[in-house]
Amino acid sequence: MRRICTTVNIEASSQDVWEILADLNEYQTWNPFIVRVFGKPQPGEKLDVRLKVASLSFDLKPMVLIAEINREIRWRGYFLVKGLFDGEHLFRIEEMEDGSVHFINCEKFTGVLVPLFMYLIKKDTENGFNAMNEQLKKMAEKRKANRES
Repeated sequence: MRRICTTVNIEASSQDVWEILADLNEYQTWNPFIVRVFGKPQPGEKLDVRLKVASLSFDLKPMVLIAEINREIRWRGYFLVKGLFDGEHLFRIEEMEDGSVHFINCEKFTGVLVPLFMYLIKKDTENGFNAMNEQLKKMAEKRKANRES
């Protein structure tokens, strides 16, 4: 098992972050890493996801495991066949005492091809996670500012 995890602090509420994160069908308008998602963030829901890692795109059909409002979305999928290169993705929103948010964007990989694929995708995947995190931060902080003005 291997993990790729990134984090970002966001000066917005968990609700601001959740509203952007849970609107999966809008990812195509803002997300540079997860460039398309069809489906709903509900446990048991099968999603249609397109990831862009560097110059490559991958289509996956993960199943939502957890969707806890203002807190977490988690899904699990696999590449080609279960057991080769499987991934469990986690978006976690942790509310801080000052009302801001610590956002965690993490993937846990399992399967026989993990050692080979991790070598190939680790850096580009981290870069993609960080780019997504920064866009989420920008949008949530703008949403907060608009609400307060």
